[in-house]
Amino acid sequence: MTRRPVLVSLLAALFASACGASSSESGITNPPAGQTVIVTTAPADADVGPGDTLKFSALVTGTAATSVNWTVEEADGGTVDAAGLYTAPGIEGTFHVRADSAIASVKSHGASVVRVKKSAPAQQVAVAVNPGAVNVLLGGSAAFAAAVTGTANQSVTWSVQEGSSCGSVSSTGTYTAPNAAKTCHVVANSQADPTRSGSATVTVAANPAPAVALSLNPTTATLDACKAAVFTATVSNSTNTAVTWSVTEAGGGTVVNGIYTAPQTAGTYHVVARSVADTTKTVQGTITVGPEKVVSVAVAPGSGTVQASGTLAFSATVTTSCGTAAAQ
Repeated sequence: MTRRPVLVSLLAALFASACGASSSESGITNPPAGQTVIVTTAPADADVGPGDTLKFSALVTGTAATSVNWTVEEADGGTVDAAGLYTAPGIEGTFHVRADSAIASVKSHGASVVRVKKSAPAQQVAVAVNPGAVNVLLGGSAAFAAAVTGTANQSVTWSVQEGSSCGSVSSTGTYTAPNAAKTCHVVANSQADPTRSGSATVTVAANPAPAVALSLNPTTATLDACKAAVFTATVSNSTNTAVTWSVTEAGGGTVVNGIYTAPQTAGTYHVVARSVADTTKTVQGTITVGPEKVVSVAVAPGSGTVQASGTLAFSATVTTSCGTAAAQ
C-alpha cells in the first residue's frame, strides 16, 4: 500500500502526456502545436516630440497567454516600460517600439514606428499694408489693401492712427484725407490677432510731392557662371533712398546690396530692386548667365626625365569661373 502515491503520480503524468498537455515556460502555457500566434501593436506609427511619452498597447491572438515584453529596437531610441509607456529620447529620429510574446518558444512580435521630431513653431500672424506710402491731395482719397499671413483669417480692422484729425478709412480700406496738410498713418489690425498690425504712411498736401521713381543701372548683364555684377538702384522724389534686393528665380543666384552673383547653372535670371519708401515701385534687371568657363589649366611638374619603360606622374589643376579644382 505504500507504493500507491508513487503509482498515482505516474498515472497522472502518463495521462497528461496522452492528452497532449503543453509544457509550461515561466508559468505561461504554450499554444497548441501548429497554431499561429500574432502580436499587433497600436498605434502602428506615431509622431512624438523629444522627451514626450506615448502609451502603446499590444493585442495577442492565437494563445490565451496575452502577456508581452516591451523593448525599443534602437539603443538610442528611448525607453518603454513593462506597461507599454514609451518615453522618447532627446534626439530626433525614427525608432521602433516592439512587443514580443512572453512565451519564450513563440517567435512572434509586433512593432510600431515612432518618429521623434521637434514641432514646427507656430507661425506668427503678420499684416502688411499695400501700398506702404502714398501722397494724397487735401480731401482726396486712396485705396489700401491688407495681406495677412500666419492665419487663415484674412479679415482686418482699419483705422487712422492719429484719429479723425487725420481723416478716415472705411471697412474696405478706402482712406479719405483731411482738408489740412498732415502726415498720417492708416493701420490694419488682424481680426485673428488684434495685437498684430501693419500700417501705411499718407502724406496729405495741397500739392503732393511727385510720385516715387526708381531706376536701375545697368538693366542687363551677361556673365559667366559664378561671376558677379554690380547693380545700382536710384530712388527719386523721396528722402528715403533705400531699396530691397531679390532674385526672381529660385536658384537663380544671389544679390546682396546690389552685388549679384551668378549661379553655376546657365540661364536667364532677373534681379529686382524695390523701393522701401513706396513698395509698389520696383525695377528689374535681366542677367544672361553662360556656362562655367575654363580660365586656365596647370600641369605639374612642368617637365621631367624618365627612363625607358619608366613612369612619371603628372597632375592637372583646372581653374574655372567657379573656382579651382584638381582634374579627374
